[in-house]
Amino acid sequence: MKGNTKKIAIWMYTNDNGHIPRAQICEKLEATGCDVFTDFDMRDCYVIDGQVYSRCGKNLSSFDLLYHMNADEQSDYQLDILKAIEASGVKIVNETEGFFRCRDKFRANMLLRQAGVKVPKAALIGKNTPINLIEDIFEQWGKVVYKSRFGHGATGVVQFSDPEHFWDFFLATKSHIDSYYLEQFINFGKSDCRVEIFNNDVLGGYSRYKNHSFKTNISSGGQMMPRIMGREEEVAKKSAQALGINSTIVDMVESTDDGEIYVLEVNPLLGIFVESAMKAETKMPYTEPHPEYCYDNKKVAAIVNYIFTRLESQVDHQKEGMLA
Repeated sequence: MKGNTKKIAIWMYTNDNGHIPRAQICEKLEATGCDVFTDFDMRDCYVIDGQVYSRCGKNLSSFDLLYHMNADEQSDYQLDILKAIEASGVKIVNETEGFFRCRDKFRANMLLRQAGVKVPKAALIGKNTPINLIEDIFEQWGKVVYKSRFGHGATGVVQFSDPEHFWDFFLATKSHIDSYYLEQFINFGKSDCRVEIFNNDVLGGYSRYKNHSFKTNISSGGQMMPRIMGREEEVAKKSAQALGINSTIVDMVESTDDGEIYVLEVNPLLGIFVESAMKAETKMPYTEPHPEYCYDNKKVAAIVNYIFTRLESQVDHQKEGMLA
């Protein structure tokens, strides 16, 4: 590796008590002699001659590995920085190829369908789309959901049941939106299902009870509830494998029309640390987590163990290069 001491950079969310699991991850890594750096924001980094620097001047390209888990603070510039860090020779977790497959909802829907995973009918249309095509989509699908291809947390997700209403939205926004990703709305009951996958293992899961007409997200008033996992686990594993994502939380609903499980999203990152977030008393409905949610320690251990696995694979690869 790059020197005797293993150097790890971590860019992780700190809102909703995210600083607690971040500190636990750092403590476990530092206890083994790793040099861990967290005092940076990827949105403030810059690149000179192929080397990526933090705002304070730390050369991130000299590190062995970067772990990133920060959905709320993503930006197009930050994503370019992420690519540059990887291109300069740093191992990335979550791995960038799977991350970018999942981040694009249009691309993910296509890949999941090709892998035999049940997903909603979907369309990608441009700003020159004629109204008759819009009318055809509504006639075939009924309710249509517009989603930002790269958004998260249900921000900008809008449901339409009338082609005229969508056409008005289309005309009002096409000056600054190049493509529109549409999905057929899947009728489901009162809750969704979320399953967290790490390294092809199920860490845990839960459901969100909707208080919105169709959104279950906590930011839209959804409430968390325990769920006994069944066939959703295998669907989640298959979805993660299809997109080549190592750590994710898969959002699914059970259709009230045909009883099938439909995957709505394979997130490019793990979900938040639920126990810590509930104790933050911000968006969560409970001050104490239900026992079904208590796997923050399991998630921390999985992340730390996987980081070590990636670092060891780097050492082995370098040894092979020296012996060749």
